[in-house]
Amino acid sequence: MYKKRVIKAVMIIMAAVCFMTACAQKPDSEERGGIRVAVGGNEYQESQTGEGGGESQSGEAKPASDDASLPDSGSPENDPIESSGLSSDREISEILAACADTRIEQTITAADGTLLSISADVNVEGITRVSQYEYVLEDITEERRAALFESVFPETADQAEYDEMNDVWTLDIDSAIRNYFLYQISYSNGGATIPGEQIIVFENRYYDLYPFEDNRLGSVSDSRINTSLDGAEDICRRVVEAITDTGDYAVDFIHAYGNNGRRPYLKLVYKRMLDGMPVTAYNDLALLFDNEGIEKVSGSLFSVKDTGLEGTILSPDEAVWKLQEQAAFLNFEGAGRVSASEITLEYVVVISADGKILVTPVWRFLLGEDGDERNFQRQKILGVDAVTGELIWEERGNTL
Repeated sequence: MYKKRVIKAVMIIMAAVCFMTACAQKPDSEERGGIRVAVGGNEYQESQTGEGGGESQSGEAKPASDDASLPDSGSPENDPIESSGLSSDREISEILAACADTRIEQTITAADGTLLSISADVNVEGITRVSQYEYVLEDITEERRAALFESVFPETADQAEYDEMNDVWTLDIDSAIRNYFLYQISYSNGGATIPGEQIIVFENRYYDLYPFEDNRLGSVSDSRINTSLDGAEDICRRVVEAITDTGDYAVDFIHAYGNNGRRPYLKLVYKRMLDGMPVTAYNDLALLFDNEGIEKVSGSLFSVKDTGLEGTILSPDEAVWKLQEQAAFLNFEGAGRVSASEITLEYVVVISADGKILVTPVWRFLLGEDGDERNFQRQKILGVDAVTGELIWEERGNTL
């Protein structure tokens, strides 16, 4: 009987010690701003593999001792900066994974009283990673000028003439009626843009294509162009590939023009793709195409330098909260009600408060109730910077 009481007492003491030890251990994760973040040492231990490729036992944490060799603080797996980057990548991957089958319903009142009705699926399909880049300006070289002429007019490109006094090139189509193409390097003279950025302008000076809002059709299916959309995209893509050397440009949207009997044409906007996302710059490559073929090519070229992210990004829910928080800066000019029917993560070129030109991830709220309306309003950016949480509400593509 005495032995049983001793054994029972020992068992009680051991249970108490185990309970106190468990209470003293740090949790594996905690909530930070609505996102579960790994903390403590367990996350690191679980990610390690033993010799031969087998998983190590995460519960066998060994205390440091005089005999134990300390890990090399300079090794990559123990570098706090790199470990932080890996943690951020993991958190971003979790945010993107959580977007699957996510739909957000929210109504926000703008400063002018307009109701912004968000009834949107979150679409992050095709995104391979999320980072931040430095936007690097590129000069328009003579080699690119020659490639442009050759791609649009393969049989007559060598007939182009250079006007040294005005620093322009011209190519006659029909000199009797002064139908000719003019090429020059221009600079933006209106709207927000990047100071000093060179812009290609290669256009037919004979036809008035009237690029204003009242000439734009509600749907590209109403276009009166003889060439199919796929056919026009194929022709324009060859020109884009001729003047770029990255091989990662894709058509982002197509607008159709030709109201009230005006000359019909298409506007095709191409954007560079990074990490599976389009980059919306200040002067994206835009081509105007009518029944005669390409009538205008304009836009800037750029390169990027990957600078990485110091932390994670906002989730879609957090982006909506940030949008509502800054609703006082939204003005839809008394539209009454505006719809956003899709939320995507994209790259947008912005100028930071300290003057840096960045390609940064942005949660975009695509305006419109269906595909046609979203396409029609594609140049309007309503978004939240996924890094800083700042509101972006502006229109791109009309700075010339």
